[in-house]
Parts: sequence; C-alpha cells; structure tokens
Amino acid sequence: MHKFIIDLIKKPFDLSEDNMFRADLITLDEQEYLLVVTIHHIASDAWSMPIIVNEFAELYKSYIENRPANLKPLAIQYADYAIWQRNYLQGEVLEKKLEYWKEKLEGNNPLQLPTDYPRPTLQSNKGASAKFIIEKGITDKLLELSQKNGTSLFMTLLSAYKILLFRYSNQTDICVGTSIASRQYHEIESLIGFFVNTLALRSEVSNDITFKEFIQQVKQTTLDAYSHQEVPF
Repeated sequence: MHKFIIDLIKKPFDLSEDNMFRADLITLDEQEYLLVVTIHHIASDAWSMPIIVNEFAELYKSYIENRPANLKPLAIQYADYAIWQRNYLQGEVLEKKLEYWKEKLEGNNPLQLPTDYPRPTLQSNKGASAKFIIEKGITDKLLELSQKNGTSLFMTLLSAYKILLFRYSNQTDICVGTSIASRQYHEIESLIGFFVNTLALRSEVSNDITFKEFIQQVKQTTLDAYSHQEVPF
C-alpha cells in the first residue's frame, strides 16, 4: 500500500493538459477510505494547504448534512492577481526593483563549507532534515534580545546563523536564501495559489563588528528585501 501511494504521488503531471490537482480515493474497508491529493507546486504553496483542507472539510460536511457549503466569497481570483502582477511589474517599476537585486547580489560567491566526506562527482538536490527542540527559557531570551534590538525573532536567528556560517567557512560574504509568503495584501490571504517567493539576504560579516551592530545590518537588509519582494526570484 505504501509503495502504491508513493507511486500515485510521484506520477508526473502533464503540464499541457492537467489541472495541476489530482485526487485518488482508496477503499480500505467498507467504512474506511483514504484520500490521496496531489497538487503541483505551480498551483499552490504551503500557505494554501490549510485553506484547501478547511474548504474540503466544509464541502464534505455540507454534502453529508445536505445543506449549502458555508464558504466566504472571494474578493478576487488568482487570475486577477496574476494579471495585476504582470501589469505592475513592468517599465520603470520593474527596472528599479531589478536594479536593487542586481546591485545587491553582484559578485556574490557560493559558500565553501567543510564537509565530513568528499562531495560526489554527480551532485543532486537530495537532502535530509534535522529536528531538535529549543527550550522555552532560551526562546524567551531570544525574544527579549529581539525586542531590545527592535528586530523580529527571524532577524535575530538569521544573524546568529550567518555568524555560524562565517565561522565554519571563514568567508565574510554570506548570502542566505529564505522563502517569503508574498501575501502582503489582505485580499489574497484566502486564495489558493502559488505566491511564495525566495529572497536572497546578503551580509558582510567580520570579527570587527559587534553582534548588536551586525543584527542591525541584517535587519536593514531584510527590510530592504521585503520592499523589493515582488520580483520573482
């Protein structure tokens, strides 16, 4: 069964014909079923997942209870957003935003991190996950530090992470990519679709700067990136 489900999920989409949404209902028993939903990333992002689940649950519940589904009408459709984005990101606006990223990322070099085994000749994007728990006491101190410096928790942790990369690589030019929801308008918060973007946050690290000074540098870099987030990576 496990392999069967994996095969359903891995089945490629036909980008010329498919709706980028596929559902398979598997009968396990007379009263037990398994619904496998596969969605192409071009049609949704992580923000969309709870919206899809909640709407599906409401539609199913309304069908069982023989009543109209209680779904709020959408202010706009994804196509409306796509048209707005295409019309907005052109001419002088696009030129200025692109110029920011070109200037910010010019001459950037990838990190050369030490590894505990030789890199394979044929590299891939396969990775692994490491999970750990941070004690509440440490989290509280991090939040307090962020509040004192006028930064978000993300900015504080990003600063620490960049310093860690600096210590490992001995490179002063540190650029970290991070995803952003790109749902800065209230009208698109309830839409299902692909809005997420990647921001490249670049900083100059050195032993001559204090952490307090560096965290302010990271804060400004992050805020500037947010101001130019509309440009697709």
